[in-house]
This record gives sequence, structure tokens and C-alpha cells, in this order.
Amino acid sequence: MFPSYVKSLMLPPTNLTSFHRQVTNERRFGMSLPSATCGGGSLPIAAVAGVQASSPAQAISSPSTVSSGHPLHHSPPSGFAFSPDHQQAQKSVLEHLLDRELVEGDFWYVIVAEWLEQLKKFVGINSGRKYYKSQRACSPPGPIVTRRDYAHTVDVVHEDAWRALLQWYGLADGHKAMKLVVYKYARGPEIEHNINSFKIMLSNSPPEDFHIVRFSKMEKVGYIEHRARQLYQVCPGQRSRLWAKAEADTDWRPLFSRDRAIGIVLDMDSDFTRPVIVLEVINAQGEWAGSPEGAELPEDSKDCDGQGHVIENSMFDDVTTQWELDIHEQIDQVGKTFLDKLHGNFNVFVQRAKDHIESRECQLRERERQVCARESVTERLASRLELKEHRLEEELLRCEDKIKEYESLRLELERKDAERRDEQEKILKEKAEELRLEREELQAEKDRFQKELNHMSELGKVQESRIKLDIGGNQFTTSLLTLTKDPDSMLAAMFSGRHQLKTEGDGSYFIDRDGTHFRYLLNYLRDGCVKEGTLPQNETVWRELRTEAEFYQLSGLDDYLKDLLDRKDSEG
Repeated sequence: MFPSYVKSLMLPPTNLTSFHRQVTNERRFGMSLPSATCGGGSLPIAAVAGVQASSPAQAISSPSTVSSGHPLHHSPPSGFAFSPDHQQAQKSVLEHLLDRELVEGDFWYVIVAEWLEQLKKFVGINSGRKYYKSQRACSPPGPIVTRRDYAHTVDVVHEDAWRALLQWYGLADGHKAMKLVVYKYARGPEIEHNINSFKIMLSNSPPEDFHIVRFSKMEKVGYIEHRARQLYQVCPGQRSRLWAKAEADTDWRPLFSRDRAIGIVLDMDSDFTRPVIVLEVINAQGEWAGSPEGAELPEDSKDCDGQGHVIENSMFDDVTTQWELDIHEQIDQVGKTFLDKLHGNFNVFVQRAKDHIESRECQLRERERQVCARESVTERLASRLELKEHRLEEELLRCEDKIKEYESLRLELERKDAERRDEQEKILKEKAEELRLEREELQAEKDRFQKELNHMSELGKVQESRIKLDIGGNQFTTSLLTLTKDPDSMLAAMFSGRHQLKTEGDGSYFIDRDGTHFRYLLNYLRDGCVKEGTLPQNETVWRELRTEAEFYQLSGLDDYLKDLLDRKDSEG
């Protein structure tokens, strides 16, 4: 009868208030409850330890406060199932939170190491402990386990990581949050695992009247003074101040700054130091009751009774402010008013719904009569359509016969056309082959003619530029083209036209060198290289010829002869 959104709003006022408190707690922690726990695989750590998580109803209707000072969040319902997206989201949140460095004043929480390692496996974070490295867990670790009774080792996580885990998994029954603080020792910041014992006494009380109270080194001086006032029942309006010394054999010092940490004020660097705290109060005459023996007050602070107000709450306490209580009451009142109005208007809503349904039923009956009339018309039209369909089927059969006839004619024409096409292609291939052969013959003839033309052109140039040389009395006739083939040689420089050369009476140019091997030089210039078998197989001739190549600056011939001589020497 009721829509789903109406049912979801019809909650008792107490549950509505608890719901708003839960939302407020979620906002304080900065996280949201995931939709799940994944099934299958290994059992959660809480199940192995023999503990049970608080039920969702208890966690919502009566949220309690754990020793950490933060509201206890309920465990996720058993019907939920973690999805890969939730696991990936948890991994992205926890990866940097679990790698937080120790900073003085930060809070860290104790968690059983087995529980934390199963969580890392579940979300896919690599473990730094070799003992716990194994295949990835496929089930969530269950509610958080903090007691040392069920584990060999424990681990600590930063306050932000603790809040996220508490929001996602809740705290197992019988377990409580174990809150530790970071203190900066001389060797560096470390988690304060051992709490120091303080000896508290009154300045004018007997020596045997003292109390041993344990305080963190990060506890404020103002809170220690508040506890001392409680122990000795000091009136609220009576002024007081503290004296302290870190060890029994050290000097007394006044503690005027109530907002500073006691460990920093007393320079404590050990968990086993037993400081002495003395409370001095002012009497009815407005005079101080007497400072400890040997204590001296600085001149500039004779009448000083401390800076700041006495702190009534420990740093480990979580105080719920009045405005939070007021806002919850206002939310309760709004919820009650909303539900009263909802129940008051519900009958009107139901009556209007009945009226609407009756009007809709009348409209449906009228529509039904109209549909029946249209069905009779439709039946008549259907009979006419059947006759037309029969005629169309007959015409379709005749058309199919004609199509078959035309298809046979088409196939015959295609066969004849394919035969003619094959014959034409064969003739074209024969003609193309004949043309290719003729083209190759013409190209070969053209290449021969071009080669002959180039040769004749070179011969013409040689005839036009004939030069006679007189090398040491030996006459040689060559061309200007041959002498200038090697542009870096001395012969090319001589006959380049840049120098004026004198000729002999017969028109020859005289060079004062031995002409015995000059023909080998000319052949090298004519051919552009030394052809195999053109040089005599004589090492002496090679050396003489190399001397001539060096003189005429024929570097190519010189290198060739040098290689011949080197090979000859290596073989010898």
C-alpha cells in the first residue's frame, strides 16, 4: 500500500535521533560506512578470537563512548557485501594513513597485528612483516580486535586510520580503544607505551600523606593541578599553584604555564622517571600556605598563581559540547513533528487515492466498450484482407515463374560473355608480350647507341686535346682529359691552365723524371684504377712505381701500391 520512500520515512523518533547521531559521528570522523563485508575465504580475526561485534541495532540506538573518547560505531550488518570498488577505496585511503610518521602530540591506537595484517591482505596493501606474507585474503577481518590476550603481537595505527577503521568495521564486544600519544624523547619522537608514575602531595601535609597517580608525559600541567585539587578536596574558589621536580635529588621549580605538557616542562626523557608534584594553596588570609622546602620563587613572579585556567579534562577524554546535545534534541523534535504531520495527512492521502482509483475504473470500463466496437470493425477488415492476400499469393507465384525464366536467360548470357571476355584477355596478353619484347629490343639498341655515342665523344675530346710529353727522354702522347682526371695530382695542376708551360721545339712538354714506368701512371689515369694483371709481379718495380706516384701526387695509386707492399711483407 505504501511507496518505498514513505516506508523509509516512517521511523520511530528514537531511531531517527540515533540515525542523526550516527550521521554526526560519521561527519566527525570524515568517513562513510561502506556497504559491506565480503564472504568466503578465511574467518575474521574477531571470530578466531572468540569475540562478537556489537549488533547494528545496539550500536545505533545506544551509542557508547570508549576510552579513546570517540563514539563507538556499529559493525557493518552481516547482509552487506564488500565490492571491489569499496576495497579499492579503502586501499587508497589507508595506504598513506598507515605510513604516517610519528609527530609529537599525535594519538595512535593499539590493534592486534593479526587483525591488521588480514585487513592489508583484504584490501591489497603489501605487508612489511615476513611472517604474515601469504596469499591475499578474500574476506574482511571483521570487528577490530585490540586486546593482547588473543595475539602474540600488537601494532599501532594513527588516529585518522583508527577512525576510518572504526567507521568501517566497528569494535568487537569486550574490546576497547587503547589510545597512546607520541612524545619527543632525546632520541626522537616515539609512542609512549609506559605511563610515568607521579607522586602528588600537599605542600603543608605530612610526608606520609601522598598519592601515586599515573600521567602521560604529554598531559597538561593544568589537568595535573585539577587532579591534585580533587585528591585533596580543594574548594573551587581557592587559588592554587604547582611545584615539581623530575627526580627526588633535583631542585624544585614552579609550574606556571598550565597549558604546557608536563614532560616538556620537566625535561623528562624516560618512561621510568618518578616526578614529585606539590600542590600549594592559598589560606583564608590570602597568603600562600608555604612552598616546599628549598623551593625559591623568582622575584618577578612572587604573587603568580599560574597562567591560564585549570584544565578539568584529560587530553585522552572526549568532551561532548552542549551545542551538540542541543542539536540532537532539536533533531528529535523535528523528527517527531514530521512524523505527526505524516500520520495526520496519511488518511487524506488514502482517501484521495481511493477516489482516483474509482475514477480510473470508470474510464477503463468506457475504454473497454470502445475497444469491443473497434474489434468488430477489425474483424470485417481482416476478412477483406484475407481475400486480397490470396490474390496476391497467386500473382506472386506467377512472378516467381517469370523470375526463374529470366534467371536462366541471365545465366546463359553471362556464360557467353565470360567466354568472349576470356578470349579477348588471351589476345591482349599475347599482344602485350610482343610489345614488351619489342620494347626490350629497342631499349637494348638505344643503350648500345648511347654507349657508342659516349665513346666517340670521348675519342673526339682526346683527339682535340692531344698532348705530347717528354719524360726523361721517353716520348708519350696522351690527352688533356687523361692528365686532369685526378684533380689532386701534380699533372692536373700543370695542365689546368693556371700555369704557363714551355714547350720544346717539337711541341712536347719536358718533365725531368725517369720515363720507364710512366706508362703505368698513364694507364691508371685512363682507367681510373689499376686493373688486375697490368703491373709486373716485381717488388722493385712496385717500389719505383710508388716513388713516381708520390712525385706526381697520385694518392689512389700510392695507396694501392702501399697495400701490395704491406701484404708482400706480411707474407714474407
